[in-house]
Amino acid sequence: MLSSSNIKLINSLRIKKYRDRENLYIIEGDKLVSEYLESGRTVKTLLAVNKWIDKKDKRLLSRAEEIITVSEKDLTKVSQLTTPQGVMAVVNFERYSPHLPSLADKLSIILDDVQDPGNLGTIMRAAAWFGIELIICSRGTVDVYNPKTIQSSMGAHLHVKVSYTDLTITLSELSGSDLPVYAATLDGEPVNKISKTHNGLLLFGNEARGISEELMPYVTQKISIPPYRKALPGIDSLNVAISAAIICNEFRYYSRQENKLYSK
Repeated sequence: MLSSSNIKLINSLRIKKYRDRENLYIIEGDKLVSEYLESGRTVKTLLAVNKWIDKKDKRLLSRAEEIITVSEKDLTKVSQLTTPQGVMAVVNFERYSPHLPSLADKLSIILDDVQDPGNLGTIMRAAAWFGIELIICSRGTVDVYNPKTIQSSMGAHLHVKVSYTDLTITLSELSGSDLPVYAATLDGEPVNKISKTHNGLLLFGNEARGISEELMPYVTQKISIPPYRKALPGIDSLNVAISAAIICNEFRYYSRQENKLYSK
């Protein structure tokens, strides 16, 4: 049975300061909870209807420290979904600080004050799809454990590490390396025409303001996505998540072509 203390805790985790204090966040729905359990991670508290529990492998259920059987009505008291899916879980944060030298041979993403949780979640999905393992965020970027971020990532948060840092300091520390920084801007060179590398940092800015001026001195090259034809009135740019997916594809396509060349 769902107690008042359970309800209070779970509802408090909608707010970042309480997530940070408790070191906990929420995942919801059969797909996300099942994938979380199948990854070998431990769930602090699993809340589920009997029907969901009965169909699950007991080996997976053993990874929950606590299982609370609830009714559909109980779930509506704590669910963030319009239609609860019969299960949710309270789980622990996974903190990550990147070892900067290890970035040398990888393609990674940097986000500067991206505000929309749906955008962050979608960028995480794109990163997972294109085999990008790390996203480095400014401290002003939306919380990775925001419920809307987790939901829109569709499990990508289990495969992509997300770190928060002072981007000016991080880029300054990396400036002595040969790691190129590609900044997505409206006035950049078309990404399909530039010389690319298999490694580097793909920098994307805030939805309204773009990339902060203080980060631009660390940029190796500004890049853009050209429209198919002349931009229409009111449509002068792409959503940051769409831009990230397209640019990731361009760089991974280059890597695939390069690998084919050197494997012959």
